[in-house]
Amino acid sequence: MTAPRHHPDAALVIDLARGAANPGRALVAQAHLAVCPECRRLVGVAEAAGGVLMDELAPTLMAPDALARTLGRLGDVERPAATARPSAPADWIPAPPAATQALRRRRWAAPGVWTAQVRLEPAPPGRTYLLGVGPGIAVPNHTHHGLESLCVLKGEFEDRGEVYRPGDFVESDEEVVHRPAITRGGDCVCLIWTENALVPRSLVGWLMQPIVRI
Repeated sequence: MTAPRHHPDAALVIDLARGAANPGRALVAQAHLAVCPECRRLVGVAEAAGGVLMDELAPTLMAPDALARTLGRLGDVERPAATARPSAPADWIPAPPAATQALRRRRWAAPGVWTAQVRLEPAPPGRTYLLGVGPGIAVPNHTHHGLESLCVLKGEFEDRGEVYRPGDFVESDEEVVHRPAITRGGDCVCLIWTENALVPRSLVGWLMQPIVRI
């Protein structure tokens, strides 16, 4: 595959480095990072810069019983039974395990369209899910109530004159009104995190919203 052409912005790179990104949004970005050496390098640079800043902070004394209390809490943790993690389908880019596990929950929402909820623990604000759409199908015209983060795992789609391919990362908000369309080369699967449900801008969209639930 070719290198991704669409990447997270600098603010998100910094949030990823300092662990401040919403876990759902971070999961989508991780799918992009898996196939983008340049963005991995930038996150590494940001992490190194954060480490330098931490080294300059004055040390703080721990409570005398801090170690004992921490070890005591670790003993109370119930370890989940080990389960085999499903690997990503061969025609996907590498995907986080939470995304591939979601395939077990796939449901058909409309002809040629399926969704699968991605479960994260603890559950972060917003919704994280997989969206699969068949070739030649266009998503009804819509905008957003808040931020949406998306990474293409398979296939490609066209949106406002740009073509997004595997590994590409794109974010949309209230200023974006669009109607993404899957190209005819095959179906497209995306990993998506969104703060809120889409806001339809067409009658078809309003009718499909309660069924598709995205």
